[in-house]
Amino acid sequence: MSKKHQSIITTTLIVSGLTLCFKALGFVKQAVIAYYFGTTFETDIYNVAFNFVGMLSSAFIKSITLSIVSIYTHCLVQKGREAASKLISACLEIMLPIVLMVLLVAYMLTPLIAKMLAPTYNPAEATLLQHYLMICYPFFLFAVITLLWTSLMDSNKDFVISRTESFITSTVTILCCVLLYSVQAVTSLVIAQYISYIIFAILLLIRGRRYYKFTFTRISDVPEVKTVLLTALPIFIGGSVSQINKIVDNSISTGLGHGSVSALSYAVSLEDFVCIVLVNNVVDILYVNFSTYVAENNQDKLKETMKNAINIMISIMIPITIVTCLCSKEIVTIAYFRGNFDKSSLIMTSAALIGYAIGFTSSGVRDIIIRVLYSFKDTKGPMITGFFAVAINIISSIVLSKFIGIMGVSLASSICLTVNFFINSFMLKKHMPSYTLKLFIPTLLKQLPGCALLVLITLGVKHILTNSILIFICSAVIGLSVYAILLLIMKVEEIVIIKDKLIHKLTKS
Repeated sequence: MSKKHQSIITTTLIVSGLTLCFKALGFVKQAVIAYYFGTTFETDIYNVAFNFVGMLSSAFIKSITLSIVSIYTHCLVQKGREAASKLISACLEIMLPIVLMVLLVAYMLTPLIAKMLAPTYNPAEATLLQHYLMICYPFFLFAVITLLWTSLMDSNKDFVISRTESFITSTVTILCCVLLYSVQAVTSLVIAQYISYIIFAILLLIRGRRYYKFTFTRISDVPEVKTVLLTALPIFIGGSVSQINKIVDNSISTGLGHGSVSALSYAVSLEDFVCIVLVNNVVDILYVNFSTYVAENNQDKLKETMKNAINIMISIMIPITIVTCLCSKEIVTIAYFRGNFDKSSLIMTSAALIGYAIGFTSSGVRDIIIRVLYSFKDTKGPMITGFFAVAINIISSIVLSKFIGIMGVSLASSICLTVNFFINSFMLKKHMPSYTLKLFIPTLLKQLPGCALLVLITLGVKHILTNSILIFICSAVIGLSVYAILLLIMKVEEIVIIKDKLIHKLTKS
């Protein structure tokens, strides 16, 4: 195994470990929110407004930052740090005026936006939603700063500070709930988000100074800016389609009764624990390396790294999916079931969690494939596949929600991720002719014995025990341990690599 490959695994393990600790605090934050607010109409209003601004940020900002990582890395390798810094300055000069214009348009169209987000709300409810939209819009501006600087540091393989956002948000939110709930109610969550963004932005700016110093730059002197914009446009269109899908999901949820949007949001928080720790960190680190391999025209190393990453993702995500689906009520009970979070909230949230959990594996492998496409500066392919996948998502969400309620909304998202992965995989072949889905069939087949045994162990534990914490811990520890041992016995290469790396680190320390 090469030193480069060892470095990727080491960095991934370190960052994932830190994020795991931060997300553990995130569990405490969500438990505090659930304790004080439960699943009510007021929390629905906040979540609809906050999620809309988050979707707007995701579609607009990530389209720029994803393209910047690849092009900035190429510029850094080919032209040096000064030229790369000028690229960031030029992008910032373009982005800030556009963001301010988008905010102005959003404020002007707020009544229409509120009607689109919650068509079933009466005039009084719609007015309250408009109020929360207006006070949440500035989050968009903060997202520009934080995401741009996060991309800058990711490109320089400095991942630690940029992953502290969860820790900051969790700590500040807990304090605001405890100190301000009695006087500010749900507004305390808005205040917490403002404070969190300010603290995180300051930390990023301080840390980022070692890689970048802003200078006014003539955009015409930075030819890479045109490449960034041309690359970002398809990502933006594809991302916008994806965000439209989320808006539809939220809109459908508002018609499923008060508390449904909040339950969906709580389930998303639990899903994020898995996706951020085991998916986002991995693909962010891999994306930088993918871009470097493409810049160096090293397709062999690119293919090897991608194959190992997908096989590891499959081996990790499938057992986690099984435990999450079978222990959904126990997980939600541990995380939220106290205070104003009642049995009705428990049922809705656990149902939504099952739907999301089914898509864990698809989410991981889809994101890896997309990052490879982006590394080749192919953003049109993912954009086109996004249209097909989201259309299926919207149709599935509307149909399934009529039969299985809130689980139908989250299950539709998992279906979308799976379809998206398959279509993007076929598109990747034009850049890597030797790539084929058959590369992963041996690893998939080796999961079957472990899956069967894990199901039996989890059902057995649930039959013997009644305490939610004991059920989840025993199912996770015993089931996943047995699962990992089986994979080692069957000599899944990537699992052996992880085992050897961990043993080496332990013996070295």
